[in-house]
Amino acid sequence: MDFKEDQLAIEAYVRMKCGWRDESEISHNEFVHYAFEYMEENPFLDDVVKLPTEAIMYDRVHGEITVWKRIRFTEFYWQPGEFLRGMKLSLELFIENNSQNPKRLIKVLERVGLLEPPCPDWF
Repeated sequence: MDFKEDQLAIEAYVRMKCGWRDESEISHNEFVHYAFEYMEENPFLDDVVKLPTEAIMYDRVHGEITVWKRIRFTEFYWQPGEFLRGMKLSLELFIENNSQNPKRLIKVLERVGLLEPPCPDWF
């Protein structure tokens, strides 16, 4: 199933759960509630498609597709015009996900230049 078919299936499910009312009669809260219900019952395998220098992300609730730039071989992403914000969010998420593995965290921070490696001559 592609993104467009998935969006149509979500909309049909929501309308079915709301008694086939017109879309304009369905409140935002109802739509979100039933959309999440559908998504739990029908998980989408990949809502992020990672390419070498960008990632395509699919928001199932709103049916929006966004393209993020990506630093090759990393999990650092940003949207055009928001480089610093994207790097900050990516770094925060990376630190949160690797807090149990400090060696890997230090290695990556050194690699991207956010932490200086220790100099062996200091001791």
